[in-house]
Amino acid sequence: MATSKDRIPSYCATIRLRTNAKEEKHLLMLSDCGRQLYNACIGECIKRLKAIQQTDLYKETIRLSKTIEEDIEKRRVNFKHLNETFGFTDYSIQSFGTKTKNDSKFIAEHLGTHICQKISTRAFRAVQKLAFKKAKRVWFKRKGEFVSLEGKNNKTFLTYSNGYVFIGKSLTLKCLIDPKDRWMQHALKHRIKYCRLIRKEVKGENRFYVQLILDGYPHHKYELGNDNIGLDIGPSTIAMVGESNAELKEFCEEVVIIDKEKRRINRKMDRQRRANNPNNYQSNGVVKKGKKKWVNSKRYIKTRSKHRELERKIKEVRKQLNGRDTNQILQLASSIQTEKLSYKACQKMFGKSIARKAPSMFLKMLKRKVESQGGRFREFPTYSTKLSQTCHCGNIKKKRLEDRWHTCICGVHAQRDLYSAFLARYVTKSNQVDIQSAEKDWLRHSNVLDTCILNLKNRKSERKFISTFGL
Repeated sequence: MATSKDRIPSYCATIRLRTNAKEEKHLLMLSDCGRQLYNACIGECIKRLKAIQQTDLYKETIRLSKTIEEDIEKRRVNFKHLNETFGFTDYSIQSFGTKTKNDSKFIAEHLGTHICQKISTRAFRAVQKLAFKKAKRVWFKRKGEFVSLEGKNNKTFLTYSNGYVFIGKSLTLKCLIDPKDRWMQHALKHRIKYCRLIRKEVKGENRFYVQLILDGYPHHKYELGNDNIGLDIGPSTIAMVGESNAELKEFCEEVVIIDKEKRRINRKMDRQRRANNPNNYQSNGVVKKGKKKWVNSKRYIKTRSKHRELERKIKEVRKQLNGRDTNQILQLASSIQTEKLSYKACQKMFGKSIARKAPSMFLKMLKRKVESQGGRFREFPTYSTKLSQTCHCGNIKKKRLEDRWHTCICGVHAQRDLYSAFLARYVTKSNQVDIQSAEKDWLRHSNVLDTCILNLKNRKSERKFISTFGL
């Protein structure tokens, strides 16, 4: 779900399209038109940005302070003047995209004006990240790469109506909608803001979908619970403690199995690549520097297709599992509290785990769902609370990362993640742990935490747990 500038809630419904070979060819041709326009806009944006960066005013402006109020206002005025002077604005690039489309007879015949303006905006925002130092470089779209197409409303060029998608005047595609799907039937009752055309590659075959951006809220299959829950989210685990239950589980366990298969395919691809291109490697196995020509065998291309399919499968399974976990939490709780972590910083230490499990995506999904149903989701800073170091007796002791159990001189002995989730329930609005309330409720909750650990130990004979559980 997204929120527009006018604060009207919106969400996305994805519907598969029924296509034949001729229609697929036409859709790929439309995408290639969009690719050429996108690359033209990217090139023009970079040209205008370089012209700005070569001016004396720009060089003087970037030396101004980012903390002094007078300098901040001066920076804003100078950058605005430079952007308008050299045409480095969204509106100017949209005008360039429309002019480029009109100059090219082929693109003008196959793409609508709104589609071209949206593609131009996408290119401008990509280069804008480069200007703001949020990206190191901008990539052009290579030949054969699919470019999604979207309009600005449901009235021109790309539209949806009564189970069909209309693309211009030449193409009409049927949507595959399950009449028993309550979620989709609920979605189709809402006003359509605009449509987006995307492609997915499934088992080596192209599948095309339309995404409807709709007003309102999606259909809810359940009601929120009444509990107040504390969460402790790690790179691989999630600990949850409520009033009468606690749970410690691994994020996306099924993804790990698929990821092992992907790593095996990766090694096979590397062996095939080395066998096909021995001259591109040094004697110690390192790739030679400079421009090289790579030869891809048919077996390598087949293996690469399997690797791409596993990547897609991991993405879909991860999203499904994160959705399942968020639904289970929301059926218990209407109020959720957790630490605000920087998963971008966690990538430096736990890069592979973060990539496989996507805890940040899980939290965003949880926040979106609970707030859309009127619940409360709160993240508090770690600096003031220090949950992993704090005991409800008031004692604060720093722990090593490998210490998975919280042991204090007051006699408390609990699993570290579960104990942090327990304390998260008692963080106040001033971002401090309410020690008195936590100490008062500890005896009741200690039994809940012990029961959770006992259940995990009973299951230990059936399966192997990850080391962060501390079992």
